[in-house]
Amino acid sequence: MSASTEWHDNEGPGRPALACAPAAPAPTWRTRLAQWQDAARDPALSVLLGVQVVFIFVIEPLVNTDVLPRWQLEVFQLLMPLVSFFVMPRRSKVRPLILLTAGPILALELIENGVFTGLLLRMFVTVAITVLVARAVFRAETVTTHQLLGAVVVYLNLALLFMGIFSAIRYAVPGAFETFTHQPLKPGELLYFSITTLTSTGYGDLLPLHPLARSMANLEAVTGQLFLGTFLARVVTLHGKSRS
Repeated sequence: MSASTEWHDNEGPGRPALACAPAAPAPTWRTRLAQWQDAARDPALSVLLGVQVVFIFVIEPLVNTDVLPRWQLEVFQLLMPLVSFFVMPRRSKVRPLILLTAGPILALELIENGVFTGLLLRMFVTVAITVLVARAVFRAETVTTHQLLGAVVVYLNLALLFMGIFSAIRYAVPGAFETFTHQPLKPGELLYFSITTLTSTGYGDLLPLHPLARSMANLEAVTGQLFLGTFLARVVTLHGKSRS
């Protein structure tokens, strides 16, 4: 019996016909969006660091010297939660919360009576971003350059978080901090104080006077040194192994 006859017999009565494998369905726009978000997670860490550096070292000083208006600082600060949205896992429940807090933060900053509430919301967002970026970086067995830069994001976020703590203390106790010139504390000086404390620089031109302010300053100094000596060192080591 020829091969063609065997094929014909297989399609006879009572016998199933041979079916070809179905073609793979074309990916939907949701599938493509999910794939794009997964691919963008690591590069978003580098973008987040860039936004953070510009905010801390460029926008903040220019606003505090009245070169830029105050509202530009608040608007620019919202870029960090927006970029962080792409760093987080797609199924993370914190992603929509961070976006939902963006509007209230901006609104509360624009009204005088909502400054403290806006500060609390910003601290919540900073903590959420810090924890989720830290999970994305420190749980990885192989570390890319983007994840290495993400570790720097966590380090700078610690300065922003402690700045929020110092601001809350100053809000509760107006004389908790004092400059060596005894001049009123200028906006942005607590961020400067936080970074110099985190890096253990300590120029001495801004002093914590309240016991709680001193305690938090000590905690920040210890946290900064432990982070550099343990977590960041581990990430750098893993990054070196990944490239070898």
